[in-house]
Amino acid sequence: MKTELLAPAGSFDCFKQALYNGADAIYLATERFGARAYAKNLTLDELQKALILAHSINKKIYVTVNTIIKENELEDAKMYLNKLYELGVDGVIVTDFALVNYIINNLSDMEAHISTQSGLKDLEDVRFFEDLGAKRCVLARENSFEEIKYIKNNSSMPLEVFAYGALCVSYSGGCLFSSLLSLRSGNRGRCSQNCRRLYQIYKDDKLFQDYGYHLSMRDLNTSSYFSKLKAIGIDSLKIEGRMKSEDYVKTVTSELRHKLDDDSYEPTLDNVFHRNYTKGFIFGEDKSNIVDSSKRTNEGAYIGKILGYENNLAKIKLERPLAIKDRIRIEAKEDYYFTIDKLFNETKKDTNEAKNICYINIYNKQPIGSKIFKMVDSSIDLSIDNKYKLPIIIKAFGKVGAPLTLTTTINGKAFNAKSESLILESLNRPLDKDSLFKQLSKLNETSFYLKDIEFNLANNCFMVIKDINEVRRNLINQIEDYFQYKRTIKEKEIVNTKLNYSSDEFEFVAKCRTKEQYDALKELGINKIYYENYIPYVEAKYKDIEANYILAGNYGAMHYYKDKEITCDYSFNTINSEAIYNLLKFGARYVTLSLEMDYDLIKETTSSFKNKYGFNAPIEIVAYGRENLMTTKYCPLKKHGECGNCNKHQYYLKDEYAKFPIYHEGCITHIINDKPLNLVDDLDKLLPLTNKIRLDFTIESKDEVKEVINKFKNALNGKKNQFDKENDTRGYFKRPIL
Repeated sequence: MKTELLAPAGSFDCFKQALYNGADAIYLATERFGARAYAKNLTLDELQKALILAHSINKKIYVTVNTIIKENELEDAKMYLNKLYELGVDGVIVTDFALVNYIINNLSDMEAHISTQSGLKDLEDVRFFEDLGAKRCVLARENSFEEIKYIKNNSSMPLEVFAYGALCVSYSGGCLFSSLLSLRSGNRGRCSQNCRRLYQIYKDDKLFQDYGYHLSMRDLNTSSYFSKLKAIGIDSLKIEGRMKSEDYVKTVTSELRHKLDDDSYEPTLDNVFHRNYTKGFIFGEDKSNIVDSSKRTNEGAYIGKILGYENNLAKIKLERPLAIKDRIRIEAKEDYYFTIDKLFNETKKDTNEAKNICYINIYNKQPIGSKIFKMVDSSIDLSIDNKYKLPIIIKAFGKVGAPLTLTTTINGKAFNAKSESLILESLNRPLDKDSLFKQLSKLNETSFYLKDIEFNLANNCFMVIKDINEVRRNLINQIEDYFQYKRTIKEKEIVNTKLNYSSDEFEFVAKCRTKEQYDALKELGINKIYYENYIPYVEAKYKDIEANYILAGNYGAMHYYKDKEITCDYSFNTINSEAIYNLLKFGARYVTLSLEMDYDLIKETTSSFKNKYGFNAPIEIVAYGRENLMTTKYCPLKKHGECGNCNKHQYYLKDEYAKFPIYHEGCITHIINDKPLNLVDDLDKLLPLTNKIRLDFTIESKDEVKEVINKFKNALNGKKNQFDKENDTRGYFKRPIL
């Protein structure tokens, strides 16, 4: 099977650039439920046009609905999916488990592609969704080539991997940094990009590394390895960029199309927005080199340097052309950006473009020798040619007193249209082939171009232009209706699987990292503890577990440990009743609610669950713990020579507002909130909603564990606690996410 090139579109104009520059498929969103809420996105009318254009040249469109859905959004989201189905959308990139199941069970002709937001990192994750009936899995950016190859060789699930573009430093779906600090949830498409901000690194409370972009990843570029990815049968190579411009979409799509078709081709990608490139974890980039702590944004293409100044004009030695309207960056302690509005050649005369020596007016004078980079290349041609359009031949028939008839055949299907007006007799200038071709070739808003016409009109025919245009539009409308691939919803009776759940006694449950913490929990009578029976969100080691219950951090654990009592962790990002129900249906005994849920949303969700399914939702609610803000394969310490020291010292990131401790599990980095979530004084609000209150321990000492447990036990027995706003946080409990 041919490897698909999947390009992004954050607007209708970007869609056309992707479509007509070599993409096999385009992924996009409308204004709703997509994980790039701040992209321009498409209207539903534009989506309908896009489907016709794409299908007419055998391309596909996948719509992103890859955000988690609140309870009061569920029905609206399902109606939206119905609309996408009716319009003829080929596939939906989806993450919320309620919507995954809705598509598979009710809209199966529209493929369910499981988003990287669902954290698909190993074969067991993929097998879970394979059994479920999904049609594609989008693997994590952190997967290595060998891991991907192993999954491909042991599963029939089509796989999509990221091949080019910006990288998240956190495992997708596992980042709470944005929402905790700004309430803009990355899991709902509103990431505030905290990874692109300046931080200091502290070691044992002493400044270790000064301000830098210590979490800002380089941009991925795997084009040199396309032949390897094709050789193992990767189904789709994905270009990141729904927030990017038309020139980015055009250039990257076109260049990577050439590379995918001809491995000897060397893509030219320096003139589009990009940070320094990396081959990514997929091809073994060193963990210490995958970020660029000195830069947060576009590097641009190097074009020359400042040689000196003459009469307030900077003399520039160019390695590449520079033109009016190009935007440049001059590298300095604080980079200086501006757009070229005046350009002089080597004799200091006005010019539109220079190629060797030129002069420019730099209003904020920069040092001699400063390097210059082109950020925006105004020469990129955004016009669209016929290279990827469908050639058609139209046959024209008619005689005086009869209608003008146009016919064509596409994919073996015949189309024909007749004019309402009758052909007139020509008095002096009869309609000839060239004149008719000119009118029929006006197909610019379609994916067709007129290759030729077969002219079968009598010699003395005449017809006014508006009538010719009308019959042409009639013919094209028929073709476009055919290519939209409209569908009709087939009504299905909703049958909820009967689940028998008895209510357990109330108990505190706990999760811990160290043997010291575990011993403290046992001493205080905590019976249900997730310790060695926790299957982590990343780098899960599927092994024999003695305990009859587990805490599953990923979907793979649900597939592997079917004989265990499974609690789904908050990493499943569950925030609605139907996601809870479907997790129960596929093997969970309890579901830990997302940490991003506020009190009102928890109440609404649990009430809705009871009304729909007839029993109380078997949920766990985390009431104590330092929220895991990011889980990363990248290590901010290794870059600075601290590999092997991570568990010998205490490290944290610090910005102007707060500090964020770092700890490691193996070589996986966790960045956590310094202030622990503590809902001990809100326990009375939680008890009517669940009988499982969970306390999570990460960097606490044995004594701190005991102190926390005793406070919660005292609160259970009616003792009031004063909230410590200096040292604790209520997290999202009273602050709904966007």
